[in-house]
Amino acid sequence: MKKYILLKSVNAVLPDEEKPVKTNILINKSNGLIEDISINVTGKISANDLEIFEGHHDLLVMPGFIDPHVHFRIPGKPEAEDWFTGSLAALSGGITTVLDMPNNSPAITSEAPLNMKLDHICQNSLINYGIFGGLTTSNLDFLLKNPDIKAIKVYMASTTGDLLMNNIEKLNFTDKSKIFCFHAEDDLIIKNNEAATGKITDPWQHSKIRSEEAALKATREVIEMYKKTGGNFHIAHVSTYAEIKELEHSGVSFECAPHHMFCNTENYKQGGFLWKCNPPLREQKTQKLIMESLYNKKIKMIATDHAPHLLSDKQFIENDPIKSPASGIPSLEVGSHLILNEMANGKISARYASQILSTNAAMRFNIKNRGEIKKGYFADLAIVNQNQTWAFQPQDVLSKCGWTPFVNFSFSAKVVAAFVNGHMFTVKELKENASNLKNKSHQIYKV
Repeated sequence: MKKYILLKSVNAVLPDEEKPVKTNILINKSNGLIEDISINVTGKISANDLEIFEGHHDLLVMPGFIDPHVHFRIPGKPEAEDWFTGSLAALSGGITTVLDMPNNSPAITSEAPLNMKLDHICQNSLINYGIFGGLTTSNLDFLLKNPDIKAIKVYMASTTGDLLMNNIEKLNFTDKSKIFCFHAEDDLIIKNNEAATGKITDPWQHSKIRSEEAALKATREVIEMYKKTGGNFHIAHVSTYAEIKELEHSGVSFECAPHHMFCNTENYKQGGFLWKCNPPLREQKTQKLIMESLYNKKIKMIATDHAPHLLSDKQFIENDPIKSPASGIPSLEVGSHLILNEMANGKISARYASQILSTNAAMRFNIKNRGEIKKGYFADLAIVNQNQTWAFQPQDVLSKCGWTPFVNFSFSAKVVAAFVNGHMFTVKELKENASNLKNKSHQIYKV
């Protein structure tokens, strides 16, 4: 086996450079680290020990993307997603590390379900991982002390199990050792809107029930709590421009999901309930303001909120008085490409794209030695053809659920390969030889 991989004559997005730099990157396969970055890196290394990845002018090497918000459905819904299929989907989007949410069944609120998830990850994941624990009224001490819990999720609106925490002023946020990440929607506003609306018969109703007012009120509540406690706070999937304005100088970090940035309620005309998610899609005027925030570099972090369901769970059943289509959009393969498309079309720089897809999440969630291309850092890399025009097709869906509403979206850049701790996966390999990847030969890490 070759001891080193040389990425030869590639354009790399380096942390201290405004524009991509033509260089060589030497990876030590034994420890998965970047050994050197320079035009002349091979030195005394024998040609017999060197595997060469030849770059060309269209290829861009970026730090492996970090998605701080996914739902890989283990335990509870393995038919919709597991960590092997979730890894395939992530890698096809250049994502090498994910942070997984706790609203499973059972929810990740105690030792037993946490260990179920960890066992599954160790046997199935191809990518690095972190685990969110779900806050209840009685488990804060467990979450803070457990080293396998990366961060703590606080649900201010109803979700799976007993995770609803809609009275946050009574909670203790003085411990800053872990991030408290809020799903910020006001549960009372939602319930009042539901009572007035009745059963949802079209997705526009869902956007009205989980209104912009509900999101803004909850976000303001988190900001006020931050002012009182100085807590280590983060808000998930911010979906309105009003929230971005409130959060910009508040001291509370936040993430945006690609579907809130690039899609709006007009998408319901084609995809219907396939676009149903929490928080929901917003009107076009709000979406355009969020995109302006991207161009003005006010958005610091992208998270897909990848939430796969079986297609049957997304269907509206007219004669069922109770069942409503599930909320959640599978988007791992697509989310990063929406950002890369803006980069390829000259709307944002490669450096900013790297920051919001990787670097800033690594810094905010204390993911060490990842998120940048640096000597001594792990060789987590995304290889992007920045001049490849393509349209997303059903066969590009690698998530186990087998569908996404993003089919037929067009792009001007494409991830062609990804490195995880020095191990390379090509997208062609992910699609054509996935079964051969189950016996993984590379190391993954808890971040």
